[in-house]
Amino acid sequence: MQASWAIVPPLLLLISARKAEELAEEPPPRIQPRIFNGREISNGALGGMGIQIFNRTHLLCTGTLLTPRHFLTAAHCFDGMKLSDFHVIGGMTKEFNGHQTNFKRNRLVAVRISPDFERDSFIGDVAVAKIQYPLRSKYIGYAAVCKSPLFTSDTVTVAGWGYNGGNRDGSRNTLRYMKVRIVERSVCERQLGRSLPPNIICAGGYDGRTLCYGDSGGPLLFRHQVCGISTWTFKCGNSDKPDIYMSVRYYAKFIIKAVGEMGK
Repeated sequence: MQASWAIVPPLLLLISARKAEELAEEPPPRIQPRIFNGREISNGALGGMGIQIFNRTHLLCTGTLLTPRHFLTAAHCFDGMKLSDFHVIGGMTKEFNGHQTNFKRNRLVAVRISPDFERDSFIGDVAVAKIQYPLRSKYIGYAAVCKSPLFTSDTVTVAGWGYNGGNRDGSRNTLRYMKVRIVERSVCERQLGRSLPPNIICAGGYDGRTLCYGDSGGPLLFRHQVCGISTWTFKCGNSDKPDIYMSVRYYAKFIIKAVGEMGK
């Protein structure tokens, strides 16, 4: 990957070890807006399948619920991190901020990473995870694994959590979305100046609405199906080049198998 590319990472820092029961808020990390110039939306309006993925008290990534106990996200969300440090929040639109309260954390019990995953080339950036307690309520929904091929005439919805602005002094994190068009692969390759593997989807609005740092693992949705996983962008807020997503349809067999192997 060329040096000019802006990956959409989780927080690429090692969090110092501390006792698991300690709930004191850690200093906030440097963070960029997630859906750059996106609009606010309620999780319910999105279908209730969006979940917040925390490492200790830091919101790192977005996930998409597939079942009450399984969700889909980007593999690099877990790169260099301890599984025991993760927990998820579902059914909320605003970023969860109750870490100083005595709540029961819904921790991860298993994660399956695509065997194709190569961080340097961002191939197979797909992970399926299982949580300790099932998420079920009137505020919760589940996405179907994508079966639909996507064409340049299709408009898709991309969503994720983040601050509304370029720094954390902006408004509190809330779910945001953007509707963008699928970009033909040959056009995408020409605009990005590189050949692309078959496991990706290109999409973009060319109007300053893009993915940005921290938007890792968020869904690209089409007809109530999760068809893509937010992976990387050329530059936050640019109007010249599309964003890149992992194709869920391409990895559907791995995803379905992983859910089955981890069990209900």
